[in-house]
Amino acid sequence: MLEQVLAHLNNWFVCYSYTGNVTVSADGAVLAPSEAAATLQPGKWYRILDSGFHDGVYQMPEEQSEKEEPEEEVEEPEEEEQSKTFSCTLWTLDVPAGLLNIITEMEAWQAKYGDVVSGPYQSESFGGYSYSKAGVSSSNSGTATVWTQFADVLAPYERPPMARAVSVSGQSHQDAPYRRPFNTDFKE
Repeated sequence: MLEQVLAHLNNWFVCYSYTGNVTVSADGAVLAPSEAAATLQPGKWYRILDSGFHDGVYQMPEEQSEKEEPEEEVEEPEEEEQSKTFSCTLWTLDVPAGLLNIITEMEAWQAKYGDVVSGPYQSESFGGYSYSKAGVSSSNSGTATVWTQFADVLAPYERPPMARAVSVSGQSHQDAPYRRPFNTDFKE
């Protein structure tokens, strides 16, 4: 659900970006490039883009203590064989802990109320009795969803869409600085 929330917020909290060949081990650890691997501590999130088959948000695996690892060294070559190298864009994400807590609450809400909310009926009546699903507020006549329930707590993390340059006469679209839409009420 983390990827859905970050896309909804239009905020990926990118702290490092790399485009090129990336090597990822079978357990999901980024091995190369070394500067990307250095920025990714255990438990930190990263996003892979434009790879074809591996796009998504992943978490660096937690380091395991040496006591938990088996003493046999036979599995090491197999793990190296299972690592994959591919061309992509890699973003390391610095997702705030508060947002991760909100996402945990959203998942719990979705698990509890998801079946009820996604039901096919908005209202029902039978035997002289009728009911309708209510929205979150009087202005919202639709059904409450996880997005409407958590809109207020997600709002501080939301990032507005990027402004686009508006072409001005005599300038190409690429050269034009950002300008607000023409306002007829404005007088100099």
